[in-house]
Amino acid sequence: MRGKKLLGVAALAAGIISVAGSGALAQTPTGPNQQPKPFKPCTEVPAYQEQKKAQFDKLAKAQEKGIALTWDQQRLTDKFARYDKAMCGDDGYPHLITDGRLSNAGDFVIPGLLFLYIAGALGWAGRSYLAQSSGAEDEIIIDLPKAIRCLALSFIWPVQALPEILSGKIRESEERVTVSPR
Repeated sequence: MRGKKLLGVAALAAGIISVAGSGALAQTPTGPNQQPKPFKPCTEVPAYQEQKKAQFDKLAKAQEKGIALTWDQQRLTDKFARYDKAMCGDDGYPHLITDGRLSNAGDFVIPGLLFLYIAGALGWAGRSYLAQSSGAEDEIIIDLPKAIRCLALSFIWPVQALPEILSGKIRESEERVTVSPR
């Protein structure tokens, strides 16, 4: 049984690596008669230039009429300065490119790792709260000081999880896991 689980984990990891590492994924035709549409810098895409001009025109018209918008000239300039460095498709919108190049790491890898870290911390907080609970009463009525302590300690969850992973304590035995009959 353990071999099947390890094989499943290996297959999942291989799938993630193959999707994340495929450089030609965004430029591959989807059908036999379709041509690839590579991304270009946004400054070279006419549709992007039209959208940029339309946003600045909209701001100017609103300022002439005295209408307050949620953005100002500086925020709009900063936004389009960032977009000018991005890659756009023919639609004129910047696209997130995840092709494995380190120059694009800030677009996907860093936010992805941050998401995994925060999700792991929340999961670890719940796990440690349930491990410290004294029964169903603690699960129904939350002990706030205990929950806050568990949440505060959960931000070092990789350090706490490593000894449990290495010892095998983090896994529950097969006979304690319930499976619904099918």
